[in-house]
Amino acid sequence: MMQKDQQAAVPEILPCPVTSDELPEALHIYFGENRRGEHFINPWTEPLSDRFADFLRWRRSANPFAREKRQRPSIEVLSHPSTRYLKLPEGGRIAWLGHASVLAQVGRLSVLIDPVLGRIGGLLPRKARAPMRVDELPEIQAVLISHGHYDHLCRGSLRALARRFGDELLFITPLGLSRYLPSSCRRRLELDWWQGLELQGTEVHLVPAQHWHKRGPFDTNKALWGGWVVRGPCSLYHSGDTGYFGGFEAIGRVFPGLDLAVLPLGAYEPRWFMKPQHMNPRESLQALLDLGAERMLAMHWGTFDLSDEPLDHGRQILNSALTELGLTAERVEVLAHGASIPIQTTRKQP
Repeated sequence: MMQKDQQAAVPEILPCPVTSDELPEALHIYFGENRRGEHFINPWTEPLSDRFADFLRWRRSANPFAREKRQRPSIEVLSHPSTRYLKLPEGGRIAWLGHASVLAQVGRLSVLIDPVLGRIGGLLPRKARAPMRVDELPEIQAVLISHGHYDHLCRGSLRALARRFGDELLFITPLGLSRYLPSSCRRRLELDWWQGLELQGTEVHLVPAQHWHKRGPFDTNKALWGGWVVRGPCSLYHSGDTGYFGGFEAIGRVFPGLDLAVLPLGAYEPRWFMKPQHMNPRESLQALLDLGAERMLAMHWGTFDLSDEPLDHGRQILNSALTELGLTAERVEVLAHGASIPIQTTRKQP
């Protein structure tokens, strides 16, 4: 437990473990300037924005999956998930709490990433209940938030976490995002891409993602977005929301030997609209290869209905994507809501 006089202390920000000059020239763009005036950008591609006209076109168009979506898929939610999680070896375990929300312990550090433990914005209902309530969570030291969209930054969940764990809980966000946190989230830190910090002997780093920000009507791209690498005796990567991009190779070179990559398996149709910002299953598997990670944990599916395809469509087409890329099914963990696994494994997959 942290001493009282240390409660307000914020860890020192660490630079990227390597410089871009140590990497191939083709990857230097992923270390480029990510700010243009008061707006953040993806320096390797055209700016992403709300694309409101495209959004309206999508919502007005016929859904080719409409018939399939009438049949509600079976989405399993485990009972007693906290007990199951705590039975796994300390120092390297992870639980999927639905959508992009994960609970993980790496070394002595326990974190929550993108905790959304209720409805999106208090309005959009869950198709699978949250497997853990805030009062059922084990002790955590930090909350990591990938970006400001409502299905990843839930003020109600963050407020409940601050109430449960108090002022010692550290909330870590990309640049410009901490202003959206509830006032009760008092201990907070913002990071730029490739910056990190050390907590409980474990490193936490913000890494690039191909996405965008919008929380209100006038704040498009006024806060940064990203993914997370948590590295100690084992290591994991969480992509947040992202389109497929060459930055996965850069991340894998800066943080070699990743044990687990938490990557999306849903919210990807129609491709003409979603592709710049959300990956489909084949792209997530290619990202796994680019990262050089041993295994993938599937997220961002089965919890909220956000796109054209059925909630379990990614799970249905996963095997064909694995075959296409020459990967074995053992490389991908598709869990029930609330299920947990060790982060590290002795398996070495082809």
